Amino acid sequence: MSSYRLSSPVEGVFFVQGPSVNWVIVAGTEGAVLIDTGYPGDADAVRASLGEAGYAVADLAAILITHGHGDHQGNAAALAAEAGCPVYADPAELPNIRRDILEQVAVPDLLPHLFRRGVLRWALHAIRAGGKSAAPVVAVNAFPRAVDARRRFGVEIVPVPLPGHTRGHTAYLLPAQGVLVVGDALVTAHPTSGLQGPQLLPSVFHGSPSGAAQALARLDPVSAQFVLPGHGPLLRSTPAQAAARASEVGAAF
Repeated sequence: MSSYRLSSPVEGVFFVQGPSVNWVIVAGTEGAVLIDTGYPGDADAVRASLGEAGYAVADLAAILITHGHGDHQGNAAALAAEAGCPVYADPAELPNIRRDILEQVAVPDLLPHLFRRGVLRWALHAIRAGGKSAAPVVAVNAFPRAVDARRRFGVEIVPVPLPGHTRGHTAYLLPAQGVLVVGDALVTAHPTSGLQGPQLLPSVFHGSPSGAAQALARLDPVSAQFVLPGHGPLLRSTPAQAAARASEVGAAF
């Protein structure tokens, strides 16, 4: 089983760091809400982390996906089928998650960068973990209206569209908990980067590098005290502070 580390920055929110990608478990009155699902190879770790948080797969009320990359939707189809729960994402991201299109870095994109720090090691891990073979989620739904979301999940979750990394990349805000699950809009570490702290992923990973950089400005008005990224440790920070730092630092390449 792949290793993971679970922490709880606030009551009812569990941040899970897998070997190279993160996911989040949120407690709701209707069950658990899982935000992102790791690589296919992280399946055992996802299940174990649910158990450590006090849930079984059958307790999932919903799965939310920040974007349709293999390391974020890798176990969504299997878990949703087992739990009988819906999967949601931003409307613009549905074609990517269903694999009608695929906005994801490909091997030819990486070839010019294989000499860079950590890129080859990351690529080999991604392949072994099933990143290129993550199952499409054919039954994914557009995220519901705010009132419906609160009723369905038993916890308030607000989507924050941050297109750029992919066309429908979306963060999820938990207003009552003061937590923003930011996906890959910014990260705090990555195997291909020697940088630490808020930063953009390397440009090769973005569908639109300029769009990803511009999306950081959308975090300025978002109110939260914790930022939970898709890669790297959590931040005790406002989204605006994290975005400013990521904008200043940029990307490793």
